Amino acid sequence: MDSTMRPLISLLLLFVLTACQLPTTTPPAPKPTSATLPTATNEPSPSATNTTVPDPTAISSPPNPYDPRVESVTLDSAVLGIEKSFYIYLPPSDDSTTETRFPVLYLFRGHEKEWVNPREDASRQGETVIDVYEELLAAGEIGPMILVFPGISSDDNSVPGMLVNMEAPDSTESGIGTGEFEDYFIQELIPYVDATYPTTADPSQRGVDGFSLGGFMATKIATQHPDMFGTVGAFDGLYFYTTPDCQLDDPRDNTFDISLFNQTFGSPRDVELATANSAPSLICAADPAALQSLEWFIQYGPESAEPNDANFYRGEHLLEQLSLKGVANTFDDPILMGGHRWSVADEHLRQTLPLHWQALSD
Repeated sequence: MDSTMRPLISLLLLFVLTACQLPTTTPPAPKPTSATLPTATNEPSPSATNTTVPDPTAISSPPNPYDPRVESVTLDSAVLGIEKSFYIYLPPSDDSTTETRFPVLYLFRGHEKEWVNPREDASRQGETVIDVYEELLAAGEIGPMILVFPGISSDDNSVPGMLVNMEAPDSTESGIGTGEFEDYFIQELIPYVDATYPTTADPSQRGVDGFSLGGFMATKIATQHPDMFGTVGAFDGLYFYTTPDCQLDDPRDNTFDISLFNQTFGSPRDVELATANSAPSLICAADPAALQSLEWFIQYGPESAEPNDANFYRGEHLLEQLSLKGVANTFDDPILMGGHRWSVADEHLRQTLPLHWQALSD
């Protein structure tokens, strides 16, 4: 890249990430590696390997202002030390017995409203992913399944939690608390959903998917806990690059340094923490058999839309790491046209929901 263009690209990237909350890709650019790691300000919550599962209590179920077909649930989270909300969709069913159980798919982005907000951007034209699901169900292309939309951000969606136990969370920021979002999801949210709703509670019938930062979250959590999931998908995920020895390739990626990630990875950056939570690095260091136990549904935008409307290079990098482990992506052609926007994210789910259903319902 011509060095005279690099400041302009960086400014465009910063605008998109901070103003629109739609992270995009920049070509590799040299950046210094953080050497001094900050100290987390929060008290640690129980480890994700702790066998004692906190018991969150549902304290309210306020109406969902975005899609009335989705239930809003607020938990009193012991891990986060705050009230935290998620949305859940239960499929229509003629079976009135309590014996019926369904596979479950967790959909990530940031705020719990994003997948079910018909006005998340203008491209949606008043529809949500629930419309996509119900159209597929009516067409017989999919069976009944539960969809869960976790809140993994500050309440105003300005601070992404990234499904990480954050390095420097601001507990005064509404919706952040201790910032232990990985522990919250693994130790509290999944067990609560399985105990309260008609899921099968079988890891092989539980999947994850996500858009943009949600793609970061879905791929990282599935790679960290492959024994807890059967499928993993992502559209146009923001992934950090990795070196051949599985370390975060910090000098290659100027996105890592933007202020959006200050609470998640600290300032200066905790490169070790980021490496331990970045899907390409996790895949690089993983047991191939564990990765091969998952069904992978990865899509991203075209190279022609780089750098401001696609994460093509990041998607290619993720698939390269999977290929080195002998893992095949379900899509021979992972390119999805249309840009880094919600109508295209919904189209990703239109294509992947039947694949999730087929794999999770076996």
